[in-house]
Amino acid sequence: MNLELSTILTPGLILYPVKAATKEEAISQLVDVLVKNGKLTEAEEAKSAVYKREELMTTGVGKGVALPHGKYANIDEVLVSFGISKEGIDFDAIDGLPVNIFVLLLTPEQYPSKHLKLLSKFSRMLNIDRCREELLTADSAEKIAEILYLYDENTQAGSR
Repeated sequence: MNLELSTILTPGLILYPVKAATKEEAISQLVDVLVKNGKLTEAEEAKSAVYKREELMTTGVGKGVALPHGKYANIDEVLVSFGISKEGIDFDAIDGLPVNIFVLLLTPEQYPSKHLKLLSKFSRMLNIDRCREELLTADSAEKIAEILYLYDENTQAGSR
């Protein structure tokens, strides 16, 4: 099971900048990136899975980060898209702050452990102040990808 970010989150799956005014618009745009890149065909069903999860409890985890996610039957691999909003969006985050960094995960129902491992990977990286700062000053999807790959390698090395 390969969870290397460089293989599952290419620059084409990074939305920069996210131009959304609401939580729903942000989720919708992040799902649309997956459709545009041929990773997904049923956008509405996927959005619905993420909205449903969001109703249980916000995925705005604080520090300007949200990890919207959902389980989705019609895929064979974990799908990830990533976005940065310069302005920040009200995402009902647990700390009440606007969200600038979004990681959307869609997971096949048969692989719940992959889902948890990826959530954990992104949580570890995005909990690092410097990582968030660098992401927010990046000015392209390529630069964002570069930063994420670097922090992915560093957090893996630190956890071995």
